Amino acid sequence: MIDARPAPAIFATAHGFGAAHTICLPGLVPDGPETFLRQRFLLRSFGRHEVITYRKDAFDLDALIDEVDSRLREAAAAGRRPVLLGVSVGGGIALELLRRAREAGRPLPLSAVALISPLTCTGDLAPLLRRVLDPILTGPEPEAAVERGRSLFRSLARGSVGEREQVPWTRLLTPSGWIAHRDQRLRERIEASIAAIGIRGAVDRCQALTRFVGVDGPGKIPLATCPTLVLWGSRERHTLRMDGPGTGLLCRPDLAARLFPACEVQWTYGKDGEEVPHASLIRHAHAFNPHLARFLRRTLAAPG
Repeated sequence: MIDARPAPAIFATAHGFGAAHTICLPGLVPDGPETFLRQRFLLRSFGRHEVITYRKDAFDLDALIDEVDSRLREAAAAGRRPVLLGVSVGGGIALELLRRAREAGRPLPLSAVALISPLTCTGDLAPLLRRVLDPILTGPEPEAAVERGRSLFRSLARGSVGEREQVPWTRLLTPSGWIAHRDQRLRERIEASIAAIGIRGAVDRCQALTRFVGVDGPGKIPLATCPTLVLWGSRERHTLRMDGPGTGLLCRPDLAARLFPACEVQWTYGKDGEEVPHASLIRHAHAFNPHLARFLRRTLAAPG
């Protein structure tokens, strides 16, 4: 019998020049192609990578985890070097995948894990996001709560690219004008993808967060023994509580080592020491990319 269930996500594959096979899990918004836009050349320099875009009309956490699990194992069987990269909620999905694989007695054959601003469970959320999430899950009008949440994420997405700027055509021939025009088009793509998420899809995504078991309980360690990088923005506090059940463990190298014995924890800052927000891979690629490149270079140079 043919399985008629729709795919849990879109997996867009880009080929590269090394042995790595990286699966990239974005947060709830923006979509994967925008989230990892300014890491794509870095990832291609190490090999193949697959960027995930979640469905807009529904979200099936179990099916997604099963699909990622299968693809990582297939990559290893084909002689590739599997790497799992998760950002924000995508980091939580990666942690849930690792936990399930470990508890099933089938640890994943990974060469590396990289977690950027990972959300491990709803207990890690800052109060601002709890005020958005709770009415969607338990309020009398989830549709209205979704729209309020959509407005918040639009404003966060705008900030992740840069300030809105109207660019006259006469500036398009200048470097600064071209950059502003490029960023404006990227901002429009992100806003369009947020607008396209249906009510059911938005509620499904929020409900999936409540199913993250987290990393603070007994019997779940180690989650992976391969080299692991945990990257935090230096200004996570507007999005995550850094004393949360999972964040409080993963932001400290001594505690994170209980979960990932070969773990490196880094805090990111801008070129002039400015603070970097949660999972800001677009606007602050210059802060995150050097850590990620150095980690992958060192890890993937070692024998597989």
